Amino acid sequence: MYLTVQEALKVNKTVIGMASVAFTMAVIAYIQGGLSMVAEGIFLGMKTLVGIFPILIAAFAVAGLVSVLINKDSVSKWLGSEAGWKGPFYGTVIGAMVPGGPFFFYPLMATLIMSGASVGTMISFVAAKTLWNVARLPIEIAFVGVELTVIRFLVTVPFPVLAGTFVNVFFPNLAEKIKQDIQLLQQKKQSRNRGDSID
Repeated sequence: MYLTVQEALKVNKTVIGMASVAFTMAVIAYIQGGLSMVAEGIFLGMKTLVGIFPILIAAFAVAGLVSVLINKDSVSKWLGSEAGWKGPFYGTVIGAMVPGGPFFFYPLMATLIMSGASVGTMISFVAAKTLWNVARLPIEIAFVGVELTVIRFLVTVPFPVLAGTFVNVFFPNLAEKIKQDIQLLQQKKQSRNRGDSID
């Protein structure tokens, strides 16, 4: 599979940005503590990578299996633009209930968008995962108490649905642009894995 130079540059913007940040921080670390501080930072980063690598493999495997098992007609009906205001509502409920961290729910989000879910619904999904995460409530209560947890929860209740509805109403054609970006990223990964050339 071949990518044009323009497509490759578009995909690589994120990589270039992150590499620039890493280089800048390495320079700052070198100024403050020399090579030992730079090496320590890189070592800690590699240690983190080793720890999360199995999670990444499992998360992308689940996302891939979902993409082949999922019924696209059902996704369009319940989570797509034809679902209307119910799409962001369902996305919010799913986001609040689904387990796992960002290595799971972002690949799942991309899979659902490619299967017909609206961008607004997925915005609600991620917002609810961040604000309403049911699995996190016991931990939150343990650290800050019931009262503050309830207040925080009630204050944030409308945000996921409103955010998703806003995107669906004011950016109705955004889904196609997002799909193209996701396909481009997938093509880039496949090309890299197969060792194909970039035209």
